[in-house]
Amino acid sequence: MPDTRPHRSRPAGAATPLIEATAGAVSAVVFGMGSGLRRARVFHPTGVAFQATFVVSGGAHGAPLLDVPARHPAVVRLSRGVGLPERFPDILGLAVRLVDAHGPGRHQDLLVATSGSAPLLRHLLVPARSFDHGRMSALLPYAIGQRRVIFGARPLRAGGGPTTRLADLAGELGSGRLRFVIEAAEATGPWAEIGVLEVGAPLSSSDAESLRFNPANAGGGVEPVGALQAVRRLAYRGSQATRPTD
Repeated sequence: MPDTRPHRSRPAGAATPLIEATAGAVSAVVFGMGSGLRRARVFHPTGVAFQATFVVSGGAHGAPLLDVPARHPAVVRLSRGVGLPERFPDILGLAVRLVDAHGPGRHQDLLVATSGSAPLLRHLLVPARSFDHGRMSALLPYAIGQRRVIFGARPLRAGGGPTTRLADLAGELGSGRLRFVIEAAEATGPWAEIGVLEVGAPLSSSDAESLRFNPANAGGGVEPVGALQAVRRLAYRGSQATRPTD
């Protein structure tokens, strides 16, 4: 399977050092305790993972990774945010890793969850019953060159009923239905397509459990920015540090 080792980068922003020393440090402790007590991810504890390919169509988004037409190897994880029984709505998530996107061991991670689509609503989580929900969003901003954008994803579906159960996702591979358009939008602008994520073969349960996604795994002119991204980075670090590895 592709290399899934994490690569650490830092969210940009003048407030980052102060935030890390206060709210970020507190969140790292809190999320670390929660993960240790739960012996699993604090959020998105249940999910399934797959190999994937990210097909970049090319353009002028502001970073070579997004502008140059290419096929990038990837791994993805689809998950339920709270872990409620599947008959209930939940915050559904899609975590994407572009493996070695910036060189060996230097990955680009992108984490999105069910949200609204309009300018204000794309910053808000929205519970959903189905992975066919119209929009997923990264919620917090990224810098692409001189632009600030929100990344998003929407499913490409070609008929069939809604997919509500994690166990049913693998069954959709043969139909070609398990695909997502990856997009980006500025604060009040429209969504612009970057490429298509084609989901492939399932990973084994042990390989899936070993994945450690983090939005701070970034580079190549695609970087998380802002104080909240600093808090988020340390929360992920604290949670993953106390998760069992067996």
